[in-house]
Amino acid sequence: MHPTALWPLLALAAAPAAAQAPACGRTAEVALICLQADDGAKATLVRTELPARGGCAQAQVERFAAGDLDRPRSLALAAGQTGECRFASGRTLRVRLQQESGPLLGSCNADAATRFSMWVDGRKLIGGHSVRERCETASAPWSYRLEGEIVYDCSKPDGCAGWSGPDQTLSSLPVDTIEYPPDAPGPAPGRLERLLDRGPVCAEVERELAASWSAFDAFVRRPSPGPIQRLNAGDRQANAVLPGGLGFAYGGARVDEFDFDNDGRIDRVYSSASDGQGGWYYAPMLVLSGASAESFVAADGTDAIHAVPCQWDAARPALSQCDDLRHPEWSDRRPPTQSVPAPLPGIAGGDEFFRTRYTTALPFRYDGTTYVALASAGTPSRDYVGIYRPRPGGAREAVCLIRRVPANM
Repeated sequence: MHPTALWPLLALAAAPAAAQAPACGRTAEVALICLQADDGAKATLVRTELPARGGCAQAQVERFAAGDLDRPRSLALAAGQTGECRFASGRTLRVRLQQESGPLLGSCNADAATRFSMWVDGRKLIGGHSVRERCETASAPWSYRLEGEIVYDCSKPDGCAGWSGPDQTLSSLPVDTIEYPPDAPGPAPGRLERLLDRGPVCAEVERELAASWSAFDAFVRRPSPGPIQRLNAGDRQANAVLPGGLGFAYGGARVDEFDFDNDGRIDRVYSSASDGQGGWYYAPMLVLSGASAESFVAADGTDAIHAVPCQWDAARPALSQCDDLRHPEWSDRRPPTQSVPAPLPGIAGGDEFFRTRYTTALPFRYDGTTYVALASAGTPSRDYVGIYRPRPGGAREAVCLIRRVPANM
C-alpha cells in the first residue's frame, strides 16, 4: 500500500464528531489532507461525509512550520468552502468546492452536482472538475494526490494516473491573477456590482439582493415590508384561464389586475403558477392592456395583448413563436428559444442573455411605478438581475443591472 493511502485514516480519525453547520453546507464532501515530509509537500483529496466546519467567507488554512514533518493535517470542505495548506517551503495548495447553482433544472432537481478547483503556488491545476454529479446513486471511487509537480487522479481501478501531461510542468502554468491578484484584490465572490443604474430603485433592489439573492425569484414567496412591493403576491389563483385558448407551456396560471405598463390604466396580468417544477424554471406573463383607470376594461388594438419576457426580445416575435406559450392550433410549430436583450450594451450573450425557459419575471411597485425584475436559473445570466420599467404598447426600458460576483472556479 502506498504510504499516502493511510493519510485519510490518520487525519480523519482525529476530527471532531460534531461541529456547527456553516451557512454554505452542513456536510463536507471532500477532505483535503496535507503532509510535509523531507522529500517535499504532499496532499490528498478524498471524499468524506464529516460534519462541515467553519463558514464560506474565509478560507480554512493549515500552516506548517519548518520542523513539522510527517504529521498529516485535514480540512473537511463542504460546497462553497475553500481550504488551503501553507508549507514551510513557501508552497501553497488551495482547493475550492462549489455546488451547481440553484434552482436546478431537469432530472434530479433536488440533487446538485459539486465540483472542485485546485491551485498550487497560485497556478490553477484543476478547474471545475467533478466531485459528485447529479443523479448519482452510489459513491464512486474518487481521490486525487499531489506529489512534487504532478497531480495524480487515483479514482480509476487500475491505479493512479498523472492529471497533467509530462510536458506541462507546474512552473509553465500562468499565475491565476483572478485568484491571486498582483495588486489590489478584485471583488470578492458574492459581492454585488451595479452595472446599470438609472434611478433610485436600483439601490433599493441591491439592498434586497444583498439580504437574499433570491429576493426577486418569483417562486420564493416571502413578505416584503420595505418600499418594494410585489404585485402578484396575494392569494394564489392557480386555475386562471388565459384568453383565446392560450396557456403557459408548463404549469397553471394566476391573474392579477394593476397598472402594468405605467399608463395610469388597470391591466390584467396572467403569470405562471408552476412553482418552478419540472424542466422549466420560468415565470412568464401575459398582459392584457386596459382602457380604464378605475377597473380593468379590455383595450382594443393589436398591441392590447403581449407576452413578457418573450416579446421583449429585440425581434418582437409573434405570440405563436413564444416558447413559453401553447395553443391547440400550434401543435406542429417548432418555435425558437426566445430571449430578451441584455439590459447593458456589451454584455456577452446579447439577445440570448435572459432565456425565457429559465427566466422568472416578477412585477413589483416602487415609488408609484411598476417595474419587472428578470432573474435567471440558466447561463449566462444566472448571476445577474435585470430591472425593467414597462411602457405602453409592450415596450420596456432597462433601468438596472446587478451582478453577483461568482466564485472563481
